[in-house]
Amino acid sequence: GAGHSCAVRTDGTITCWGDNYHGQADAPAGTYTAITAGYLHSCAIRTDATITCWGSNTNAWGDYRGQADPPAGTYTAITAGLYHSCALRTDSTITCWGLNEDSDGNYIGLTDSPDGTYTAIAAGAGHSCAVRTDGTITCWGLNEDSDGNYIGQADPPDGR
Repeated sequence: GAGHSCAVRTDGTITCWGDNYHGQADAPAGTYTAITAGYLHSCAIRTDATITCWGSNTNAWGDYRGQADPPAGTYTAITAGLYHSCALRTDSTITCWGLNEDSDGNYIGLTDSPDGTYTAIAAGAGHSCAVRTDGTITCWGLNEDSDGNYIGQADPPDGR
């Protein structure tokens, strides 16, 4: 995360350390298979393949964003960005939740999960990428920096 880290221990429990101003390092009890740390929130996949999240559910200005409100269902992988989170469902599809517009109300598409089936997923601060089952990469979300300069982080290379 921005100021905290988390890990799954060999016994399946979670430990987190670092900044805990928003409760993002208050690891829940239980056993887990995967964990991710976002900017002010954390999420993990329980051993029953469901997701739990904790920490801030708002942006730095206190606006509700929903990044700590996970969807129902079962999952195999999880990732968190600045104010959004995404996960790979057990059917190999992707679902995302949280921020989908910037502080000015501009649509930025962070939670617009792509169609298709995937084997891996990763999130950056304002974009996400995934590996399709055919080995190609797809990305979505912001494609520019905070000053509006095009930098191409959501433009994956061709190939496998």
